[in-house]
Amino acid sequence: MTLAESQLGRLRGQVAWITGGKRIGRTVARALAEQGVAIVASYRRSEAEARAIVEDCEQLGVAALAVQADVASRASFERAAAQVLKRFPEIHILVNMASVYRLVAADEVREPDWEENLGTHVLGSFWPAQILVPHMPAGSHIINVADACVTGRMRKRALPYQVSKAAVAALTRAMAVEYASRGIFVNAIAPGPILPPENFPAETWQKIRASAPVAYPLSDEEAVAQFAFLVLYLSITTTATGHTFPLDVGENL
Repeated sequence: MTLAESQLGRLRGQVAWITGGKRIGRTVARALAEQGVAIVASYRRSEAEARAIVEDCEQLGVAALAVQADVASRASFERAAAQVLKRFPEIHILVNMASVYRLVAADEVREPDWEENLGTHVLGSFWPAQILVPHMPAGSHIINVADACVTGRMRKRALPYQVSKAAVAALTRAMAVEYASRGIFVNAIAPGPILPPENFPAETWQKIRASAPVAYPLSDEEAVAQFAFLVLYLSITTTATGHTFPLDVGENL
């Protein structure tokens, strides 16, 4: 048995809950399922995508469940958890991936922009953790998703998004302290450009890709795969907690 096989083999038989698995989440779910991890895919509106995740996992021979939940609402997620825990009494990995991204000029920001971003990113990372932690044994892992703006440069027209993602990094550190005594590890990923937002101009996306300091071609597919590999690592590490790991192709330099 190789070192990688022995480490990843620890995942077999565990259960992972992934929120907001519409796009990158499908690759993350598959990466975990390939290691024998049962998957819970929760969604707010993207039921078809969540069902597709279930089909992928079942084809790999692992159990999977799709459930509707609005992560910004404690009551909504609590109802979903009550349903899921009947089938999976323990959750070992929580990946908080629910996200929104809409460009808006600072002068045009209004209350709904703040409410949506803070609700989805901050409350949407906290409520699932608060509700599921009592059902997570020692050695479990929580993985949040921040953004490269936490360690790198800010971009215009994304003020509520970037502020809320910076709050996710702070939340990760605070949660790591809160849950350390339970033996739960809490980390975050700070991705740079991985997949363009839906209906995003292709030319603009290529300019963003080309602005990376490292002169190395990176496809969307490889970026998504690297994200999933980091999730695998953060699902088994017992030496890191409270950290935000950049996947930014050097934007932090």
